[in-house]
Amino acid sequence: MNKFLFILLFSFSFMQEPCEGTCFSEDEVINITNNIKELEFELEKTKEIEQNLNLQIKDYIKNDSLNISLISDYKNQLQWKEEMIDLVKPKWYDNKYLWFFGGMIITSGAVYLAGQID
Repeated sequence: MNKFLFILLFSFSFMQEPCEGTCFSEDEVINITNNIKELEFELEKTKEIEQNLNLQIKDYIKNDSLNISLISDYKNQLQWKEEMIDLVKPKWYDNKYLWFFGGMIITSGAVYLAGQID
């Protein structure tokens, strides 16, 4: 009888505590912890991806500012080219037709005069 009373007393002292609220089995708890670990891993991965994207955005902004400065330099270069073209207009004696017909007249005159010599 003492043994039975002793076992009964210990069985009440080591009983599972009553659950207040929602109780989960061990499998459910393991499932929840695995899901939490997966979500933490995905969160770390998304943070790394976000940092990488932020660095890429900064690089693109920097590259864009360089491109904008290059474009403005090219526009200035085109403007200077137009000014140089206006400044260096050909003179009246740089006309190719004038030289062609002048050369033709001089040559034909020389041939005519050479034909007059007897």
